Amino acid sequence: MKIGDICETRIISQGMEGEGVARIGGCVVFIPLALAGEEVRVRITQVKKDFLRAQIIKVLSPSPDRITPDCPAFFRCGGCGLRHMPYEKELLLKREKVENCLKKAGVTAKVEKVFPSPRLNASRNKAQVPFAEDEKGVIFAGYFKRDSHKAVPLPSEGCLQHDENTNRIIRAVVDACNEHSLSVYDEVSLSGVMRHVLVRRIGGSYAVTLVINADELPCKEAFISSIAALKIPFSLSYNVNKKATNVITGEKTIPVFGKLAATGEICGVKTEISPLSFMQVNDEICRAIYGEVKALAQALRPRTVLDAYGGVGVISNLLAPFCERAYCVEIVPQAIENGKAIAALNGNAEKITNILGDAAKIIPSLPLGENCLAVLDPPRKGCDKKVLDALLTAEPQTIVYISCNPATLARDLALLGEKYTPSLIRPYDMFPRTFHVETMVVLRRN
Repeated sequence: MKIGDICETRIISQGMEGEGVARIGGCVVFIPLALAGEEVRVRITQVKKDFLRAQIIKVLSPSPDRITPDCPAFFRCGGCGLRHMPYEKELLLKREKVENCLKKAGVTAKVEKVFPSPRLNASRNKAQVPFAEDEKGVIFAGYFKRDSHKAVPLPSEGCLQHDENTNRIIRAVVDACNEHSLSVYDEVSLSGVMRHVLVRRIGGSYAVTLVINADELPCKEAFISSIAALKIPFSLSYNVNKKATNVITGEKTIPVFGKLAATGEICGVKTEISPLSFMQVNDEICRAIYGEVKALAQALRPRTVLDAYGGVGVISNLLAPFCERAYCVEIVPQAIENGKAIAALNGNAEKITNILGDAAKIIPSLPLGENCLAVLDPPRKGCDKKVLDALLTAEPQTIVYISCNPATLARDLALLGEKYTPSLIRPYDMFPRTFHVETMVVLRRN
């Protein structure tokens, strides 16, 4: 087979990212947007040693599970991947994804049903949308086309992942860019100013951050007046990113209008959140997960809590009422400073110790004791093996692992299996209508 070849095939299963899986000439083929059981005509788009990728030309025999997507941009945009299947099927697929990852890693444990998202649309409190230009030079905002770095304009009514105010803010920002003939960053020439618009909902307010390839944001007053006309509580800042990189933000964020950090509340914890601080993107699912962790701590009453990968310490503050001492370990200096302020804001300054440093080096020095509840909420790459080794040495009574990547979760659970057994594995649909899934695991010491 070669790129451009056209053939017909039958989809035998769904892949890890929701794509259809087929076999052509004995070779595995991954076909986005195809559903199990369908007969499809496809064009080969990529040839690798062990697999092929293909694009649907026509669905010859559709699956009874295929539905009409509720987004007009679905087949062009890569922001969502599962709007062509019923939600019930999506939840089953995500559970299977977690089960398959665990099986491959040699972890034997029951996986609970996926906790569904109460909202399928407008579920996200954060939007990160790149700027682009059409063939006429008109600026638009839109997510990248599937498997490419070419942006597709958001639908005129906005993205279904965003709430109405977020969509209105993005349109206002784009209108201001066009009105003042601003330039868009080009990845090839490395020229142009506007890179991304970030909008984060914190309570009833919206933090707007414009990522630019410049030292100063042009037309500041125009952006302020354009957003202010919407009569939505907001703040405006800009982030400087002049590097030739796919990383969205740089290190420097400058306030333009309103406070850089906004006061909000996460599961009863008062917080001051800066535009770039980490927080879970689905408020309802966040409350469900953190509520489960809180109930566990309330039942266990651990003497100590270890909040590794602790960020600004939301989990530390959530669990502080149920322990004698909480240790929040974080490697980002600004998060530690914010964490100290948040602990004071919640009256927990005497109970929470915010520690700057690598968790692998910090954990061995902490007086955790056996009656300890450790909480891990690492990035997609999972936990550093040295962190897991430190935990295996410290031997906390219970570990809660919150993961956004089933593959690295399974890898880490296999390593922890030396001394720990999962008592609960529950996936949560943090990212509805996409193939991503969040999972919470409770591990008990053997």
